[in-house]
Amino acid sequence: MGQSAGHAPTNKEQLLKRIMTALKSGTLELPSLPDIALDVRVAASQENLNIEDLARVVQQDPGLSAYLLKVSISSHYKRRHATNNLGSALRRLGLDATRDLTASYALKTLFCINDSQIKRLLREIWQRSVYTAALAHVMARHCGFDPDRALLGGLLQDIGALPLLSNLKEYPTLLDDPAGVDDLLNNYTGKISALVLNHWQFDHELVAVGLERGNWLRDKQGPADLADLVLVARYHSYLGEPSHKKLPPLSSLPAFQKLKLGEIGPEQGLAFLREAQQEIDELRSALS
Repeated sequence: MGQSAGHAPTNKEQLLKRIMTALKSGTLELPSLPDIALDVRVAASQENLNIEDLARVVQQDPGLSAYLLKVSISSHYKRRHATNNLGSALRRLGLDATRDLTASYALKTLFCINDSQIKRLLREIWQRSVYTAALAHVMARHCGFDPDRALLGGLLQDIGALPLLSNLKEYPTLLDDPAGVDDLLNNYTGKISALVLNHWQFDHELVAVGLERGNWLRDKQGPADLADLVLVARYHSYLGEPSHKKLPPLSSLPAFQKLKLGEIGPEQGLAFLREAQQEIDELRSALS
């Protein structure tokens, strides 16, 4: 619909036009995957890889090394005996998990922007992603998905918010309109997340996780997929918040029906997640 004569476009309309034009022309500035994640991905893809060579790549980032050592003795890997040897830890994890966990760890750096205008928003978005990822990790074991891949999917789904918020800085008055910002993020983050994940050469399954972010009534033909799992995990991240009242009932979500995750508890969420609260809290702490 065209604008009426004499109507000056609002800042929100200007921003949306700018983003849509950049999307269509392929000129939207997208974030880069952190170098350590790329280095580990390349190393892990090599044939006949020596685990000690992979350990040397990981050791470039002391924080990542500590994170992988900690994860390797978590309850998921059924190892409670600590090891200070990174090579041993990586053998426990395996190449695929090391690659995915490295990407999960590295994503946090992208949300740590020292810009007072958007710092709070980025932190809130990252905390939501972390909570969703922790829930998805626990839920994955109950329905036959790879928990570490589910964790990564949960962390990746909001990556499209970064270019949105970068453009938002050009329209500072919009930052005083929380409802307008929420509307912008809800309508465009999923589409841009899919673009970013394609740009980073993630596979179709993870691209779909980003694209379907918040699409509560998604009903893809066939069995449940990773996007369904992360969608239900994200739903649970809203429980207990006022915004939960705006969501459809959990039992009405096609994704929930396909996953067959069990009974809904009195808090309108999955009952078994209450029993896994300690594990969820540990994962959130490790990534926050």
